[in-house]
Amino acid sequence: MTLLHEDDRDMFVGVFHKENILNTIDERGSFTLTYRMQIDGEPVYLNMKATRMKGDDNHLIIGINNVDEQMKYQEAIERIKEEQITYTRISALSGDYICIYTVNPETDHYIEYSATKDYEGLGLAKEGDDFFVRSVEESASSLYSEDRERFVNVFTKENVMKEIKENGLFVLDYRLVLEGNPVYVSLKAAMIDEKDGPQLIVGVVNIDKQVKRDEEYAYNLSVERNKANIDALTGVKNKHAYVDVETGINRSLEEGEDVEFALVVFDVNELKKVNDTMGHREGDELIQSACSVICGIFKHSPVFRIGGDEFAVIAQGQDYDNIDALVEEIAEANRVNGAEGKVIVACGMAKYNGERSVSGVFERADAQMYKNKKELKGV
Repeated sequence: MTLLHEDDRDMFVGVFHKENILNTIDERGSFTLTYRMQIDGEPVYLNMKATRMKGDDNHLIIGINNVDEQMKYQEAIERIKEEQITYTRISALSGDYICIYTVNPETDHYIEYSATKDYEGLGLAKEGDDFFVRSVEESASSLYSEDRERFVNVFTKENVMKEIKENGLFVLDYRLVLEGNPVYVSLKAAMIDEKDGPQLIVGVVNIDKQVKRDEEYAYNLSVERNKANIDALTGVKNKHAYVDVETGINRSLEEGEDVEFALVVFDVNELKKVNDTMGHREGDELIQSACSVICGIFKHSPVFRIGGDEFAVIAQGQDYDNIDALVEEIAEANRVNGAEGKVIVACGMAKYNGERSVSGVFERADAQMYKNKKELKGV
């Protein structure tokens, strides 16, 4: 208990007890818990998974994996999201308006309230009639070419007034050409009550920096998400990515969706022997060779490295339809590689057959893999 991170101790004590573990396994097929331990003075994320031993309800199998790298990548993603929310909130309080008009909703007579020097409004005079018609006619030259048709179709009095009536605000984002460059802007319109009656306020806000900041955030999120889901040694998806997919399929099963998939589990033969006799560099090359064989055969399915020498494939669609032939291709590759002294990969496959969760299918595939591993001894 003293090695548990102090912030996780109460949580750990609250959930890690016999009754909760057994109830969770009965409901979900397995019990999982992520927590931090102090290792060499540093907090390290670990993931515990407990399942019943197949055919023996009186014993549990408990495994603990180091998931520190994946969790820290996830924390980085969450920090980026929080920064994005903060920036959006600040931007909402400090709109950079480049022009504002007041429009009489009955007569469409308008007056320009303000406009920046580098932007001549919507191309209109400072005051005039037929606001919506003239806005479309006069703004054509300043609209970015790819956005002109959408602007013309959407920015009509009928659309604006309908949107304001239903939601209180009309918003249209598009691009203007300012000083020769496309700039993202947002046109916003709302009704306000004045002494002379209701007035329509139309403003154009420069959101270029915000849009580009959002694009940067989206790119950073994509980069971090890829890092969090990719195995550094092989380049395929890792255990973290597998858990995400497993969770998604389990959710579909709980909701009663018609799900069709097969799980294929692989184990690299003789890895420990290679590591012990030839070194870990040779062992890594053996793992990479095994991964290459699997990816070369399961071209249309995600491949996951879920352990040191363990891989898994979740086959759907085309690969599911051809699953038996693909498993036979693995067997043929083993026959060829065995004769040439190359990598051999034990393989087990199971199709979903009404199990409550993915873990049940995995257990059947895993059992087939160990059966195949015994058969391959001496190949």
